[in-house]
Amino acid sequence: MKKMTKDTVAYIIVSWNNRELLKDCIESISVQNCTENKRIILIDNNSSDDTVEYINKHFPNVELIVSDKNNGFAKGNNIGITLVLKDKNVKYVVLLNTDARLESNWTSTLINAANKRPRTAMMQSITVDYYNHQVIDSTHLYISEYGQAIQSSWREPIGIGYDIAPLKVFGCNAAAMLITRKFIDAQPFKELFDETMFMYLEDVDLAARATIMGWDNFVIPGTRAYHMGSVSSSKKDPSFSLYMTFRNNMGLLIKNLPLKILLTILFRMVKADTASIRHLRRTGKSKGVAALIKGRLMGIVFIPHFLIKRYKLKPYRKIDIDYLWRLMKHGY
Repeated sequence: MKKMTKDTVAYIIVSWNNRELLKDCIESISVQNCTENKRIILIDNNSSDDTVEYINKHFPNVELIVSDKNNGFAKGNNIGITLVLKDKNVKYVVLLNTDARLESNWTSTLINAANKRPRTAMMQSITVDYYNHQVIDSTHLYISEYGQAIQSSWREPIGIGYDIAPLKVFGCNAAAMLITRKFIDAQPFKELFDETMFMYLEDVDLAARATIMGWDNFVIPGTRAYHMGSVSSSKKDPSFSLYMTFRNNMGLLIKNLPLKILLTILFRMVKADTASIRHLRRTGKSKGVAALIKGRLMGIVFIPHFLIKRYKLKPYRKIDIDYLWRLMKHGY
């Protein structure tokens, strides 16, 4: 008699000099009460602290991949995803930031919801501030009508109605997110995340891809993730995040959006960028202005790369333009 094998959930953590955060992060995975098998993969992006020694000593069951350079968020996760998908029993991939933690019922709650929705691409719970559980970090993300990437409900207090029912949304935040293997296999690119982006907006790009392909993303009630926020990026000059955000923004719009929406947004972006520059100048952040402009210029340099990917994605585009516009108002 053939032995039945359980489905497997693969948890992927990308770390760069975050050794002090790993214990609680990994333990929040270990206590997940899901019935599926668990694999924990940690990709170390050439940390200069003692991350590798610490994991080998204290968490021998964690599958450790040591990179010889900082590959960023996108390639780091792709390395882990490529590895785990060699296992045919892996049906779900969970991405978890080193500064994020999961309630013990997080995985089981999301998988139960995904099993009822066959076109699920990604799911998240409400993610709250690690230090103040009454303040929201993210309920979902989306591209606004001005082309900006929005992390919805950020810093808002939790109010009545947030946990009534699953809500279909534009996309999910990769700080703590579940992805179905069905979607990974269905999308047209060899790498799930666009490695040109390195870090920032990769999850928005992925959300846009799933949405225009007609797959569904959800925020699921009944559980929580907790996120400190911007731990790795805070170790860099703050202008770095601004530069990367504006550099990557152009690419994700060109790659994913239907031409009618894209042309409208590109026109509106001039107004939005002007407002951002004025705000930076008013608040005395002159380095930010330079980073914004440099990011936009470098985004133009990368246009040919994203046009090639746009062409590859075009046959998979299923979404109605009017519905996409509605999603771009609030993300749901």
